[in-house]
Amino acid sequence: MSAVIKRSKKIYRAALLFETIFLLITAILLTVWHKVWAVSFTLGAVSSFIPYCFFVYWIFFRKTGYQPSKLAAFYQGEIFKWVITIGLISAVFWFCTELNITAFFTGYFLSLLLNNLLPMCLFAHIKQNKI
Repeated sequence: MSAVIKRSKKIYRAALLFETIFLLITAILLTVWHKVWAVSFTLGAVSSFIPYCFFVYWIFFRKTGYQPSKLAAFYQGEIFKWVITIGLISAVFWFCTELNITAFFTGYFLSLLLNNLLPMCLFAHIKQNKI
């Protein structure tokens, strides 16, 4: 395995851990303030975070006998990520009767933002410190 992929795996593992901790703390703080907001925010964040976790797993951590090209694995992961996202959002809208739409999409978009910014910030930090 190349050094670049090992470093990327390490960075994405750290990014997932940071995002999990941040979203849990945010959900706990929102629970103190307003329970419906907290549930809606958490459902929105989970609707974005779980597909992203699956995508990272599919690209970096999956072990199979057959290894498709990296580009094919990337496209497969993206397809599965979108299917899971659509399924989760549909399930939330179908089954959750008391949902604050603003809180839901705040959690969803905050999670999307963290999905993209955390790995970039960690890459920049490592590059700057030459770790």
